[in-house]
Formats: sequence, structure tokens, C-alpha cells
Amino acid sequence: MLEILAKLSGKILPFRKLIYLAIVLLVGVIITQLLQTPSPSKPSNAVSILSLVGLIWLLLFNILLSTFYNIPRADDIESRLALVKIKVKRCFYHFLAILFIGLTLVIIFLSVRMLRI
Repeated sequence: MLEILAKLSGKILPFRKLIYLAIVLLVGVIITQLLQTPSPSKPSNAVSILSLVGLIWLLLFNILLSTFYNIPRADDIESRLALVKIKVKRCFYHFLAILFIGLTLVIIFLSVRMLRI
């Protein structure tokens, strides 16, 4: 599971700056939508909902990039103490991977509910 997330993180790493740019743009769109005076004829705005869903997904990709890019490996370690240290770190990464997968499922559920698919 960790290897899959590390490979996925490595594959989308070149798009990190693009993800940051898209996050800034979507935050700007959401802020401009909130600062506009509300009109009684439009109860909900589709642009703000799509921007919020896109922002949530981009933040999820950013979490993936920041967390799972540099997972320690237990290859060719001679010291027993260093091996234990890496095993503890990998256990922590497994816990984070389970949380990430749960967060992804929650975001999928929210996206479906918000977009009414």
C-alpha cells in the first residue's frame, strides 16, 4: 500500500507547482464569489460549488505529495537500532496511508453529494 502511494506521489510530483497555482486560483474564485452581493434570484451558485470541490481534491493531492513522497526504506541497514527506527517510521506511514484512504473515500462521498451525481 505504501509503495503504491509513493509511486503515485512520484508520478504527480512534476505537477506540484501547477497544483499550487490551481489552489490559489480556486481560493480566489471562492473569495470573489463570497464577496459578491447575493441576488434573490440565484439561490445557489454552481461555480462556487465546483470551485470548492476542486479545491478539496487539490488539497488531497497536495497531502499525497507532501506525505508519501519520501518514505524510508529498510534496505541494507546493518544497525539493529536504525532498522527498528525505520520500522517504527514505516508503521507511522502505514497509519497515515489508512487515514489518507479514508479521507479519499470521504471526499468522494462529499463530491457526489455536492455535485448531486
